[in-house]
Amino acid sequence: MTLGVGIGSGSALLLEGIDQLDVGLTVFDHELVLVAANSRFQAMLGFPDALCKPGATMQDALRYNATQGEYGPGDVDEQVQQRLALARQFLPHRFERQRPDGTIIEVCGQPLPSGGMVTTYTDVTVARQREQALRDLSAELEQRVEARTAELRVREQELASKATLLQSVVSNVNQGISYMNADLELVLSNQRFRELLQLPAQLCEPGTRFADLARFNAERGEYGPGDIEEIVCSRVDVAKRFVAHHFERTRPADGRTLEIMGVPTPDGGMVTTYLDITERKQAQSRLHLLNDTLEQRVEQRSAQLQAAMAIVQQSQEQLARSAANATLNTLAASVSHELGTPLGNSLIAATTLTDHARRFEALAEAGQLKRSDLTAFLRSMREGSDLIERSLYRSVDLVKNFKQVAADQASEQRRAFDLAAVVGDVLNTLSPSLRRQSHSVTSAIADGIRMDSYPGAIGQVVINLVNNAYLHAFDGRADGHVTISAQASEGLVHLRISDNGVGMSPALLAQLFQPFFSTKIGRGGTGLGMTIVDNLVHKVLGGTLKIDSSVGTGTTFDIRLPLVAPTGPGRDGA
Repeated sequence: MTLGVGIGSGSALLLEGIDQLDVGLTVFDHELVLVAANSRFQAMLGFPDALCKPGATMQDALRYNATQGEYGPGDVDEQVQQRLALARQFLPHRFERQRPDGTIIEVCGQPLPSGGMVTTYTDVTVARQREQALRDLSAELEQRVEARTAELRVREQELASKATLLQSVVSNVNQGISYMNADLELVLSNQRFRELLQLPAQLCEPGTRFADLARFNAERGEYGPGDIEEIVCSRVDVAKRFVAHHFERTRPADGRTLEIMGVPTPDGGMVTTYLDITERKQAQSRLHLLNDTLEQRVEQRSAQLQAAMAIVQQSQEQLARSAANATLNTLAASVSHELGTPLGNSLIAATTLTDHARRFEALAEAGQLKRSDLTAFLRSMREGSDLIERSLYRSVDLVKNFKQVAADQASEQRRAFDLAAVVGDVLNTLSPSLRRQSHSVTSAIADGIRMDSYPGAIGQVVINLVNNAYLHAFDGRADGHVTISAQASEGLVHLRISDNGVGMSPALLAQLFQPFFSTKIGRGGTGLGMTIVDNLVHKVLGGTLKIDSSVGTGTTFDIRLPLVAPTGPGRDGA
């Protein structure tokens, strides 16, 4: 430390200690002449030795700083005079100054009782940098929180929108819907549920216990005779098992028949649907009655009619057992239109024959029967029977054409088959519904591509992709065309399904396989078609699927399948 002469040994020791301080220190007398300055001060501010010795003036120190740019740009003399005038006031002060090299010095000055000023200089650069870093981190965290909050708001809005959509769907379907949670309390139900079961409003409110619903039904005789509490306990015990069920129940009050289907949910609850099938049951009863009448009036055709009806009944039962299968529903809708004409002709002919038989019987009982009446009656019976025979044979042909495709779809079993034949059967079955539009489908698959795989899965892939093209790719067009081709090599079959439709953007392609994503939700699209295709190709058939599409150029689905499908669970060719 630089200090004046004549200092005693004790004072010298004290000043040596001050010289070791981590802070710079200066002492100026009342005339602003330097009395003492430690080495930390000189090192910190970079002063020359001459300015750190006793006798140096405040004015020299200020001028040195000004010329070094310590006070920023400006006139040096003005900077020195301003600071010298302030120093002559000997006021206590504390401030921070950032030096040109970026370091930050905290300057603290305290006037002395005898005049003069003692000043300390502390390097607070690291502390201020830490404070700034904390402020920056805090600002960044606030931004992240704001961004996350905004993201959560968007998610909440999306969930609210989906909830509104779900509520709209539930409220407008023709089926009654209810959801019981794991505690057998009603969480959700729609208006159709209340109407079909004829329940009071208070029993359809969320929180209603299953036991209260069961007791209400038991008291009005819905479950037949018996002790009310025993019936309720029995129903509650069955409900606690949360087992999937499907049955029909005819209500005693009005004779209406409900089809009831329950499916357990992953969270331990149960979703149940209620469908009024009274008209269907009545139509079946009328059909059975009509069949009995036809058998009595047209005995010579009874065997053929019974065989044809057995085939139709068998197909109806197969379709009924597969009602949950979306693909079979599509095929059934396609075939039903074609079956309507021959079956309708048969019904009209049978009704006409019945009327002729009644008139013939009345003439015979009245004794007014003539030979011409007998001849006319026989001719009518023969013509009517021929019409019924032709119509039923046409129905049988349609059912046989549909039978193999439906069997493959329903059984989900593997077998050996010719790829061209399977695709041809599927397109023939779809053709009645496809002919309603101006678009076309061409299969260019050559015979002889033999596969040992799952024809039902391949047929479902073809059906979904063709229907997807008709529903989406040809929207707004009248000349849509789908081409199906295949080549086999090295144990693989390369199946391509292409269309000349509107194509898809990269954003649409990125969401194509997401469940429940569709550009036509509520207008014919379910959002599950492409998800089903993806699962069938990868998990059932052990193949791969690629899509080539761009807006305005159409879409091509490139499917590669092994000729011999993998076996066992978890078969995945990806």
